[in-house]
Amino acid sequence: MVKLHFWDFIILIYLLEFGYGDVIEVPPFNINQKDLIKHLSLVDIKIALPAIYVFGDSFVDNGNNKAILGNKDAIGGGYLPFGIDFDGKPTGRVTNGRIGVDFIATVAGLPYPPPIMGMSKIDRKTIRTGVNYASGASGLLPQNGHFLHKNVINFSQQVDLFENSTMKDLKSTFDSPEGFTQYLSKSLFFIHHASNDLGLTFEVEMEKKYSIDKYAKLLIKEFSKQLKRLYTLGARKFFVSNVSPLGCSPFNINTKNHSGPCVEEINNRVSVYNGLLPGLLEKLQSILLGSKFVLGDIYKVFQDVFEMPRSYGFKDVNTSCCIDNNGTRIQVCAPNIAPCKDKKNRVFFDPFHPSETMHFLWARRFLKDSSICSPINLIQLMQA
Repeated sequence: MVKLHFWDFIILIYLLEFGYGDVIEVPPFNINQKDLIKHLSLVDIKIALPAIYVFGDSFVDNGNNKAILGNKDAIGGGYLPFGIDFDGKPTGRVTNGRIGVDFIATVAGLPYPPPIMGMSKIDRKTIRTGVNYASGASGLLPQNGHFLHKNVINFSQQVDLFENSTMKDLKSTFDSPEGFTQYLSKSLFFIHHASNDLGLTFEVEMEKKYSIDKYAKLLIKEFSKQLKRLYTLGARKFFVSNVSPLGCSPFNINTKNHSGPCVEEINNRVSVYNGLLPGLLEKLQSILLGSKFVLGDIYKVFQDVFEMPRSYGFKDVNTSCCIDNNGTRIQVCAPNIAPCKDKKNRVFFDPFHPSETMHFLWARRFLKDSSICSPINLIQLMQA
């Protein structure tokens, strides 16, 4: 046991000395841009980003499902312990505190993009700093959410909301069409999708219809269609995240047969889809004049943590922090039951979703780390 701890210590020192690993405390709630940039050791950066528009699933949903499904639904994150570290308020973020796009917005000097379904008519006509359209349990295909009997907002509907609500509401507030066009071209469009398509939706509805190869191509085709729609509407700066290793979530580890630490059948499925994404984004950038597409490898962020958790400050990589109604940590969080005390050291807050600490990790690696972003990192895209 002594030898194990000694070598863990030596490896940690090596990783930190040579730039691998990443142990940075989650910053205080309500930290400002200047202090967060300092906290991240980002020196002399200037960002003039007018807005962030967010599309995706529960990794980036900050309240849309809460508005749609109410406060009692776990998919909406509308009850404690969700939000226990977000000033003690369940806002619809399916984690204990902030999500990755919150930190990204703060670095850009912008407020958190409000959830579209919670915005008033006045807000929709006046807020120019971005909007969040993400919806938990949603995905690229319209089938997502059906087997759960949930009325979630899938990607095409999210783009519909951008087109038919935000575009129409904001356009008239600009002095000229050219000004609005320039505003959209400078804004960031952040997209995290396909986790649900490749997870339960595939297993429950689509596996009997498609091989994984054909299914992945179907997802890429639909993704391409919606990205082209956003481009036609005026988007130019796209940051697209791939899908994390779903087979390593506490839910899958505890409910599926597997021989290793994760359910490799699921991870292999994800890898087929992830393998097609770079080619799609490169193709789109080559044919869509003036566009910039950056790919964020969130799969590798998680993979790095699973391989060397201590070098990133984690002690638990495969257990949910919250407790379900059965007193276990396998299903969704039970309402108003205190979560684990070591939230900061866990990768997962519930059996499906990252903790605030893990959200902060993927956000800062996207922002700074060119080894997991291609062809440039997120800060470089925001500055472009």
